[in-house]
Amino acid sequence: MTDSLHGLWLTSGVRAAQAEALAGSLDVGLGSPGVCPMCLSLVATELDRPDGRAVAGRITMVASTLWAEGLGEVVRDAVERKALSGVADAADALRDLEARSFRSAIFRAVVRRLARELEADMRRAYLALLN
Repeated sequence: MTDSLHGLWLTSGVRAAQAEALAGSLDVGLGSPGVCPMCLSLVATELDRPDGRAVAGRITMVASTLWAEGLGEVVRDAVERKALSGVADAADALRDLEARSFRSAIFRAVVRRLARELEADMRRAYLALLN
């Protein structure tokens, strides 16, 4: 992939959708090392807003902390396994991750996915308390 095409991975809506799809296929979950439920809850509070800027801002706010806590290594390992098995876009995502760390499209997509999972878990727990 050339450097000019690499920019598409970072900015294109299609590539963002591909990052979301790849993030959904990674073996990274709420129990993975480096996951900070409090950090993810900050992101989760913004998920239902129609304007995506609020959630993007929260992801930006917590991504470096999650990376420092070790989630970056977990995500890197998971993306590398996908790239080695020939999954579409995984090699590009790995290059982006290595170049941009917690600012990469794939890391941000994983954070968003984990925040959605946490939100769903919290909703289920709340509904269970009502019964």
